[in-house]
Amino acid sequence: MKTQKNNQKGVITFYLALAFFAIPHLIDDFLFGIPKEFGIPVQLAQFLAGPFIVIYLVILIPLARGKRAGVISAMSMGIFLALAGILKHIPLMIQPGPYWSGWFSEMLIVGMILSGMGVTITGVQALKK
Repeated sequence: MKTQKNNQKGVITFYLALAFFAIPHLIDDFLFGIPKEFGIPVQLAQFLAGPFIVIYLVILIPLARGKRAGVISAMSMGIFLALAGILKHIPLMIQPGPYWSGWFSEMLIVGMILSGMGVTITGVQALKK
């Protein structure tokens, strides 16, 4: 039982760390024109940021209550954000020259990828119990 609680705490901890990196990274995306790359007007992207943050926060409710749906939802968000970082940003980061605002932008990407993977790994462990 104690291991299950520790796994649950691990998922929550990584999920909060993911927010720490993903939400500032969202601002970074706006600053460097990512919505335009996908043909999304800035105003629409700004509007969509609101529901994204609300969905992110709503996932915390069942997650904090130890519900299976909360763990699965958090894992889904972690996988999505880690893959987005890997597929969209890592190729840009390994190109010659500075990446966006430098080390800070890179830290946000790496932190988002690692914490997203952490949510997923601890989530799998929590679901096994």
